[in-house]
Amino acid sequence: MNINEEASRAITYYESLDDMTVLRAALEEAAPRIKKMVTAMLRRGTEEGIPPPAELRGAKQSATAAEALKTLRTIQDFALLQALTRGVGRRIETLEIAASADFPAGALVTVPANQSYPRRGAELPGTVEETGTVLSVLLDNGSTWEGPASLARLRSS
Repeated sequence: MNINEEASRAITYYESLDDMTVLRAALEEAAPRIKKMVTAMLRRGTEEGIPPPAELRGAKQSATAAEALKTLRTIQDFALLQALTRGVGRRIETLEIAASADFPAGALVTVPANQSYPRRGAELPGTVEETGTVLSVLLDNGSTWEGPASLARLRSS
């Protein structure tokens, strides 16, 4: 199997995943490498020299979790890495949009003090002021919390 096929199978894996913690970890894993690659390309030329993402779609057969992670970690082709991380980003966006549908303005929610995956920190109660992929929540303590809809949980009245 060549690197394009491996990347395509990894895209299929990430695009079917519902685990926000794994998806966010994939982007965090790739970000430093992407930054280094861009820095190196800019040293050799201008922004125009940075290639666009590869035109690559998900494969019919998904990679396993281990295969997808290995591909993410070992891929050296910048355009392929962009295509893969775009697939991850699209899946995160889809999940955030779906999560935001559960939180109309006025909904009573709890949110974690620390905006990270997995959820951790004290649970803070509040009321949704603005909905979307990023929620704005007026906390019961009077401060405002803004963060991903996927971190909020509905609470009973």
